[in-house]
Amino acid sequence: MVKKLIRLLSYTLFFLLALMYFMPKQNLYYFVENLLVPHAIILSSEEVVDKGFTLDVNHATLSLKSIESATIEQIHFKMFALYNAISFENITLSSAIKSLVPQHVAMAEISYTLFDPFFINASLSGEFGEAQARLQIFEKTVHIELVPSDKMLKEYKTTLQNMSKTESGEYIYDKNVSF
Repeated sequence: MVKKLIRLLSYTLFFLLALMYFMPKQNLYYFVENLLVPHAIILSSEEVVDKGFTLDVNHATLSLKSIESATIEQIHFKMFALYNAISFENITLSSAIKSLVPQHVAMAEISYTLFDPFFINASLSGEFGEAQARLQIFEKTVHIELVPSDKMLKEYKTTLQNMSKTESGEYIYDKNVSF
């Protein structure tokens, strides 16, 4: 009986791993990319590479409403059954946003897990400092906690005025969003 149970679990695990490995990740990426077009979000000039269990997108240009908004050196998609994440490396924001925040974002990661199904979490680091964000899906609220860098404190005081400062020196931003 125990051998049958171990064999069943082994076959199930093998099937799930094979499914994740052979899943058409590039087709899924292009499908999601087409879903973003009606919202005027376009990724272009990218190189898409299937790495087995992950998908990498290199040298992408992000345009919002036909305005080039950012260039992203690398995007890594991790699509697993219980945990999914998208990580971005070396993001350079458009010069149009330079008056609001610093232009370079070193790393950003957005994750979703079935163990916490009502939230999407994000962590970011860059010239602005370190930030943690949490999107509550059903209530459509976003909560951001920012530990600003010295550059952010000196050069972007106007942006920080839109946030609440805590006693520990962090800045908090809460907003209702629509999507």
